[in-house]
Amino acid sequence: MTSITLPYGHSDRTIEIPSKNLAWIEGPRHAPVIPDIAAAVRYAIQNPIGSPTLAELAALHGKRTLLLVDDSTRSTPQALILPILLDELNKAGIADSDISVMIALGTHRRMNHHEVAERVGEAVLHRVPVNNLSHDPKDFVDLGVTPLGIPIHVSRQYLDSEISIAIGNIIPHMYAGWAGGAKMVQPGVTNALTTGRTHLIAGPRVYEILGNVDNEVRKEMETIAVRSGLKFIVNVVLDAAGAVAGVVAGDVIKAHRAGVEIARPIYTIDLDEKPDIVVASSHPADRDLWQGFKAVNNCGMLVKDGGTLILMIPAPEGIAPDHMQLVEFGTTPADEVMKLVSDGKVTDEVAAATYLAFDQTRRRLNVALVTDGISNSEATQIGITSTDDFNEALASAFARHGSDARIGVVTQGADIMANFTKKGV
Repeated sequence: MTSITLPYGHSDRTIEIPSKNLAWIEGPRHAPVIPDIAAAVRYAIQNPIGSPTLAELAALHGKRTLLLVDDSTRSTPQALILPILLDELNKAGIADSDISVMIALGTHRRMNHHEVAERVGEAVLHRVPVNNLSHDPKDFVDLGVTPLGIPIHVSRQYLDSEISIAIGNIIPHMYAGWAGGAKMVQPGVTNALTTGRTHLIAGPRVYEILGNVDNEVRKEMETIAVRSGLKFIVNVVLDAAGAVAGVVAGDVIKAHRAGVEIARPIYTIDLDEKPDIVVASSHPADRDLWQGFKAVNNCGMLVKDGGTLILMIPAPEGIAPDHMQLVEFGTTPADEVMKLVSDGKVTDEVAAATYLAFDQTRRRLNVALVTDGISNSEATQIGITSTDDFNEALASAFARHGSDARIGVVTQGADIMANFTKKGV
């Protein structure tokens, strides 16, 4: 037997796989250590890619500044970056009194005070106001439509800032190709209508979008970010251990693309075999299955048709607490869900889009959760199974595929993409 320890929420779980069945163990890679991370962040901000400096931005646009940060479903080390960025803004002539921070929630739930303090750090809370994105419809402004006809409804507070800066991290993403950059604006500070329409384009196409930086959906996101006036980004790339492997800053497109080139070798796994069974940790998308769908789809792409994906996910908040309509869809065929959308019978188009993405994987293979947060009766509502016992899930997969079934293991399934090195795989 081969023992493998996988991250599981804030702890880990050790599993055992018969060595004769093990095809490969893969996941994000470690990167060379940056000796002084603060200096690397400072250098990137002071030497922006394709953008004026912070001082030049202040001279061009004014000093009222809004910093957009992601919520706790993401791994960006905001408490590390923000104090450095605040100091650099001060050096550029922008006082703390001119700066505020918005948690760019998109359609996610609000963060409570404890979560916000943990996210940005107490030092930042004592320097500048930090607030969640408002979901009140009156707090969004209509900016027309994108080239594909997506309505652009953007946060009024974000639009009213003179300088807006997005702070995030760059990883493969099933809806945007790669996270980071413009994604802090769409879906970060747009309303559910804009996000739903964007995601509906992406949902049926996640298999072709993941890892493709020039896809149509990212272009829409970048159109929205540029048109709404995003001035600057600070993006980090993290390695398998969560250590900062690179920092880029500057233009929303040019700096982002530079960051993608740093991230690509860390998050691309090279495979010459699609096994019958893939066991994957959902980490770092652990909070609920809504976040875990990234790992479901990313790792589902690695399993041969008709195979089994065993996803290890704590999911303390259940399946999709912010998007319950996804559960209501149950096992409805994708074309019927799309008809419900076109008939105006879907109140949560983001839920529909994610359901369409998930349905592609669920139709191709069996999905089994190993979790403490979702019961089997809940899981079966959406056409999958659940247990808190990994050995039970593995035994069921062996019963389905035979004792010689090949098994792959993904250590952190939410943030990977595959390069298949063997023709025909």
